[in-house]
Amino acid sequence: MRVIFHRFKLVIFSILDALAGITPGRAAPEGLLLVRLDAIGDFIIWLDSAKEFRRLYPDKCITLCANSTWALLAEKLPYWDQVWPIDVAQFGRNPIYRFITLQKIRKAGFEVAIQPTVSRVFLHGDAIIRASGAIQRIGSVGDLSNMSPRHKRVSDGWYTALVAASEVPLMELERNAEFIRNLSCQEFKASLPALPQLTQLPSRLKISTPYFIIFPGASWSGRQWPAAYFVEVVVQLHRKYHWTPVLCGGPSDAHLCQAIVDQSATPAVNLGGVTSLPELVELLRGACILIGNETSAIHLAAATSTPAVCILGGGHFGRFMPYPEYVSGIKPAVAMHKMPCYYCNWRCTQAH
Repeated sequence: MRVIFHRFKLVIFSILDALAGITPGRAAPEGLLLVRLDAIGDFIIWLDSAKEFRRLYPDKCITLCANSTWALLAEKLPYWDQVWPIDVAQFGRNPIYRFITLQKIRKAGFEVAIQPTVSRVFLHGDAIIRASGAIQRIGSVGDLSNMSPRHKRVSDGWYTALVAASEVPLMELERNAEFIRNLSCQEFKASLPALPQLTQLPSRLKISTPYFIIFPGASWSGRQWPAAYFVEVVVQLHRKYHWTPVLCGGPSDAHLCQAIVDQSATPAVNLGGVTSLPELVELLRGACILIGNETSAIHLAAATSTPAVCILGGGHFGRFMPYPEYVSGIKPAVAMHKMPCYYCNWRCTQAH
């Protein structure tokens, strides 16, 4: 039944996408559309390369088509002229929202549209590139992580140029730098992303004593270190350094954070689900150290020069963590136990 529904959705979306694609667009020779719809951590890792588009296209008005989960952060950065947030979940299931979004992009009349993501998604970034109607539609040659070979053959045809990507596994920081090199035919070496100060913390979020942050959540339970272990870390760090423990996470992590606070019997502060993304960035910037699973918080720590320890699993080992050794700066340290099943793309055979 799910397969039938998915095929039906593809048919409906294909019709709507085609209709949105025939909407007349205004001529905007100065317009450049950047498409980036993946998760927060991917966006942070990309920032070191994202700044290069200003240099490569100095005369263009750059619009970033952004995942709404991190669009507020993107709006505070100087790498583009405007940010168009897209609710990726709605875009993938709500036909009306999808059609209105694609029409808006088509009507803008961008001359150039670029999607630098290697693991492209057929119904997301590729569909937006197609609908843009841009004269130049540029993307990565891509891989098959997020789409079938058949869909890739189709969507490859929606681009006017595909930038080469080596088949050798690379950490995303290096993969993004490779895209810039191959796009520009100029040398470019990966560096740590750097986030400027984004906001002033309100008084309710200011911690008056030295503190450390625990980020216990993860996008999937199989990537999540047991709460009891985090409790032990909270207790030991507080006992040794007298730092205030601060628990952070998204709204879905609030109960987990509170459970760790309760079980630790320390003066820990639960800020799970009560910070905006820019506020979390500034909290991290002031922390003595961050300890967490392989999540966006680890990459935010790297971008704010905050020492961090990542509890690392093996599903994407080497792609998002660890950071390359040659990259200078305060990089997250890694705690792991390497197993033969690493590199499984989170098709886990060990989870119970």
